[in-house]
Amino acid sequence: MQLENAELKKRILRDTTELKTTKYKLLRTQIIGRDPSNINGYLYIDTGQRQKLHVNQPAIAVNGLVGKIKYVGFNYSIVETIENKGFTVSAIDVNTGIHGIVKNKGNLIFDFIKINDAINIGDAVYTSGMSEIFPEGIFIGRVKKIERGDDLFFKPVYITPGVQINRLTHVYIISGSTITANNEYKEQYNYKEQSDTELFVPGSGR
Repeated sequence: MQLENAELKKRILRDTTELKTTKYKLLRTQIIGRDPSNINGYLYIDTGQRQKLHVNQPAIAVNGLVGKIKYVGFNYSIVETIENKGFTVSAIDVNTGIHGIVKNKGNLIFDFIKINDAINIGDAVYTSGMSEIFPEGIFIGRVKKIERGDDLFFKPVYITPGVQINRLTHVYIISGSTITANNEYKEQYNYKEQSDTELFVPGSGR
């Protein structure tokens, strides 16, 4: 038990060290419950109105995007995760610069990818920043499967998420920054390919 506790403390320290250099303020929160009818779709965290949280604040982990706050109570909040059916986020394939929307349709799909777009297995998909909720540059996952499908214009592209929701014990809430919609992709923004154990947020200097 002592060995397990020591390993847990080491992991928490590593996670905090990796995240604290981002340009956004990150509030570390503990997961205190899960929705029994949708165990990975919604997480209950131990912070709320008392900590000035609000609906739609992004939730992240070291390995990438977790979701967004759906409801805020006085001393707890509910996070809707990327594993909840209907969850959507604007995204970009950083290997090719191709934009789309990541949607959970029972599976995580990189949607609106044209049939002739050069998406490849293993490509890294990040938030694009073309949203009033999510800043650009948060790792979402990697392309795991590409199908032709029946659509004449678009092809289904399946994503493996970077974060394993069922293994999380805590999440970080992004705050302290006004997140506004980007009307165009910033070419000067230098996307770097990250390993699956890293989180990249603009301004972190990493």
